[in-house]
Amino acid sequence: MDIIGKWKVKELGLMQLGDMSMKMFTPAEIENLEDNEDYLQFVSSIYNFSNDGKLDILLEVPEELLENAKKEGLEVKDNVVIIESTDWKEENGEYFYNTHIEGETLGEKVSPYNKINVDGDCLIMDMLFCKIILERA
Repeated sequence: MDIIGKWKVKELGLMQLGDMSMKMFTPAEIENLEDNEDYLQFVSSIYNFSNDGKLDILLEVPEELLENAKKEGLEVKDNVVIIESTDWKEENGEYFYNTHIEGETLGEKVSPYNKINVDGDCLIMDMLFCKIILERA
């Protein structure tokens, strides 16, 4: 599968504090949750994988707010704000994205790259306390 292009959130998995399980929510379900402000940006974002190995997380904002975003130091491209940027790579037919989390386990350095799982026509990205399932935008 070719992952180059724009992807939107199909489902967002959130860690449940009670039993530490992962519960999946659609963007519509997230919008209906109480205290959803932290998650609305996730489900409104577009993940853009480019040919040059760059992964930009984009957020559409109203045109009248674009100038404010620029003044705040955010990068604006094609009338959207780039809220985060990292790199991705392909190795042996598998895809990985850079989490920028460095460290070691039992004295061995751990790679900052997390695997992007391909499931049919969806991409699955496991993050620190959530899971994102992406579909073509």
